[in-house]
Amino acid sequence: MAKKTTPMALLCGYLGAGKTTLLNQILTNQKGYKVAVIVNDIGEVNVDAKLIADGAKVTDTSSIVPLTNGCICCTLKTDLVTNIENLIKSGKYDYILIEASGVCEPMPIAQSLMQVSNGNLDNVIGVVDAKRLVDEFAGGDSLLKKDMDEENIESLLVQQIEFCSTLVINKKDLVTEDEFKKVRAVINAIHPGVKVIETDHGKADIADMLATGSFDFETVYASAGWCQKLEEEEDDDDDDDDHDEHDHDHDEHEHGHHHDDDHDHDEHDEHGHHHHHHEHKHDGDSGADEDEYGIATFVYYRRKPFNRQKLDSFADKWPRNIIRCKGLMWFDDEPDMAWVFETSGRQIQAGYSGQWIAACPPAEQKKILAENPRIKDEWDENVGDRMIKLCVIGQNMDKKAITEALDGCLA
Repeated sequence: MAKKTTPMALLCGYLGAGKTTLLNQILTNQKGYKVAVIVNDIGEVNVDAKLIADGAKVTDTSSIVPLTNGCICCTLKTDLVTNIENLIKSGKYDYILIEASGVCEPMPIAQSLMQVSNGNLDNVIGVVDAKRLVDEFAGGDSLLKKDMDEENIESLLVQQIEFCSTLVINKKDLVTEDEFKKVRAVINAIHPGVKVIETDHGKADIADMLATGSFDFETVYASAGWCQKLEEEEDDDDDDDDHDEHDHDHDEHEHGHHHDDDHDHDEHDEHGHHHHHHEHKHDGDSGADEDEYGIATFVYYRRKPFNRQKLDSFADKWPRNIIRCKGLMWFDDEPDMAWVFETSGRQIQAGYSGQWIAACPPAEQKKILAENPRIKDEWDENVGDRMIKLCVIGQNMDKKAITEALDGCLA
């Protein structure tokens, strides 16, 4: 008989989104669960731990474990796992909730939680402030008034929306009906199909939070808007055939305008190279899908490499109305290597994804092509499997101008 595991839920969301309020709602309405809570605060004093204890009127404060002076998505990863395993070993709790700091990215925390002995990650709950989403995305002008160190807020909001199995849109009462429709349009572009709970003051049904069994890493990762759009493009071009993939290790190298150096590059990003059919519309530009609120998505596709200096220069002028951009690319001065290009908000980064098949030794290349004969049909006689393929998501974008600007970065 398989050993019983303890379910865990991760609660993420930017500062002020309403995570602590939601957590207090859960703790005061546990419906038979014995819940332990781990709270992460960047400061030396964990303010949230006291708020949770007071707000939920918790008498046994040993059920609340504060992790302070660090971030559980990087510097406190080991402490997080150790504390959870100790709570599980105690046998006192049948559910564990982790409230991440407002500046945490959820993916690396989820990866750590999946390593917990006798634990299983049941749900990743993202909490977003509807009013803030209106200001950051639907309006946009407010970003121009913020200090430089605020620029990564938009990036964090994207990450927290994109990587969750349940998304709570809080503070619905602070926006108009039309503004809320814009918020839903943005969320649908970033994470189409995610389970959404609309609320104010964190009032949500506990059944939608605990014991949902809704989290699966691969499913959540692949459900991001950029990922779905690229898959749709592949399906359209390949008549729904399966895609071949050649795996390589993801090296820890980064390039470009990555303004979050304290965080590790995503370990789960593209570990291989996806091979695409090469008959694309409009010389490689798919039509932009746009809704009534100006939220649009399109795929930029080229078989030429970027020039590193030109792309760096364009990154300094990256359009603010691009909410998300991600995909594969290559540089003319390093033609053997595939890169993952990624932006969210004003944060722009690139990391090695591995080696193109075209750059492999002849014997290995022959073996790969023999095992995956469809690649021969897709193979470009000049560049092999090398390509640039980026999904671009934004609001009121000038697709023609963005495409021309990216074309201007080609070697």
